[in-house]
Amino acid sequence: MMFLLALLLALTPPQALDQLKAGNQRFVQNQPIDPNRSPERRQQVSQGQTPFATVVGCSDSRVAPELIFDQGLGDLFIVRVAGNVVGPLEIDSIEYAADVVRTPLVVVLGHERCGAVTAVLAGQTKDIEALAKQIEPAVQETKGLKKDRLEQTIKANVGLVVEKLRKNKILEKWIREKKLEVLGGYYHLGSGEVEWLR
Repeated sequence: MMFLLALLLALTPPQALDQLKAGNQRFVQNQPIDPNRSPERRQQVSQGQTPFATVVGCSDSRVAPELIFDQGLGDLFIVRVAGNVVGPLEIDSIEYAADVVRTPLVVVLGHERCGAVTAVLAGQTKDIEALAKQIEPAVQETKGLKKDRLEQTIKANVGLVVEKLRKNKILEKWIREKKLEVLGGYYHLGSGEVEWLR
């Protein structure tokens, strides 16, 4: 019953993005409504999940999607890994969210002063070789930059992940049918604002 209701109430990709933007504005203005955090909501989501967006974010403790977007239990399907990169395991999770759970939006969320990207830029990749391998193309993309290179590399990394997901066979089908959008974001640690990247 809950699944059928969710299908009837399913958001379009633009509507899902509007919800994230509105939640982020509440967070920035310190006016959260903390939705869907009641005992009743716990009971409701114990029967199944119907998140309206997938967020691929960094493991950084300062970048918690439920807080940044002022959402509650069952609202977001979250995949977190240092450097917000995607390998086979992360891609499996994202495909599940799009193909089975049917989230209409995937956001790849990078953030200011990302430690993983900083380490790769500095060549300090001992113990993070697998992550570094995935971040290195973004480092190469910004090689000639002298100003704001860290920020530009973080944004390039987000862009490359977005591009990779848009080319994914399962996701591409939903994108083509206009039932899914994949885009990037850049979180500003101090202000709390998410800058949207296309």
